[in-house]
Amino acid sequence: MKKIVFFTVGFIPMLFVSQAHTQVANPPVIFEALVGNKGFASQMMVNKAFEGSGKFGFFSVANISSKWSENNSKDAMIQANLTFEIIKNLLVLGGSHYTPTTGLRPTAGFIYSVSFNDFLFTVNPRFIGFSKSSIAEGFAMMEYKPEIKENWRGYSRIQGLYSQTMKDGEHARSYLMLRLGITYKSITFGAGANFDRYGPFKESKQNYGIFASARLFN
Repeated sequence: MKKIVFFTVGFIPMLFVSQAHTQVANPPVIFEALVGNKGFASQMMVNKAFEGSGKFGFFSVANISSKWSENNSKDAMIQANLTFEIIKNLLVLGGSHYTPTTGLRPTAGFIYSVSFNDFLFTVNPRFIGFSKSSIAEGFAMMEYKPEIKENWRGYSRIQGLYSQTMKDGEHARSYLMLRLGITYKSITFGAGANFDRYGPFKESKQNYGIFASARLFN
């Protein structure tokens, strides 16, 4: 639990810095695919407000990863949540969380997300399941997209997750995703790396390759 608290609180100074910028009102849906030396990985992220509602919205992250030797993916995480904004940029959420190992379980937490012309930041601590097998999880992501010239931007992202069991505090799942590339209009491409760890013994898997992503419904 200490790691999750540190993982979340470490970003708090950025919350105050972010208020000095002009915010983009409704971030786009982002779909990304990575083709690597060990396999294929994809991610789709949605963080949208409901049309006509100033408070309610929808937040979802779906990750699917498969080794080249696998016929069916054994590594997937899909969460879908309804959100309610309690103060500017800070939302409570509740919904469902699915993995092939744990099945479908309820989840609840909060999310802070803010985006500017060249910067996106999201942090999402949450609890998964409400039983003896519950998991506490912390997720955070930062993107930096400096302008190069008209229609062209640099692109970098760091994204991390850490989860552990509530009963005994053992490691359940963690990952670190790194991306570095370039954006032309709504398409981004470049080099990427995924570092994954599973279970109490932190069995590891790395995947290095090239990625491409598209920003939809901005």
